Amino acid sequence: MTRSNQETNAAHERRASLNAWHEAVDLDRLGHHGGAVSRAYYAAYHAARALLFEKGLEPKTHEGVRRMLGLHYVLPGLLAEKQTQALTRLAYLREASDYAPAEPPTAEQAHEALTLTREFLGASGLSLPDA
Repeated sequence: MTRSNQETNAAHERRASLNAWHEAVDLDRLGHHGGAVSRAYYAAYHAARALLFEKGLEPKTHEGVRRMLGLHYVLPGLLAEKQTQALTRLAYLREASDYAPAEPPTAEQAHEALTLTREFLGASGLSLPDA
């Protein structure tokens, strides 16, 4: 991957992250907590991919994103371990939301997802307006 591709891919992922964040907030305000949880996860996921693309890394799976983030950002001290833990928790909430529809996410779970995502985005360098 060329440096230009790294920058283009990272910028695309940052835009996708911010779009997903705004969708999550809007869905939560409308009371669609499952959608809010899912979009909150994807906001964090795309922000994580942006960080990896900035280093020329191309993760192929969701698990790969979490592992590479730990290896290339947490181990060298560029990101706190709690951020990869947040991404793991968000993945769990999203999977429960998307694949266990008999028990839809609660407002509290949506709030947790939005809080974890806001913190993750801030730690990854994305600034958000106050929600």
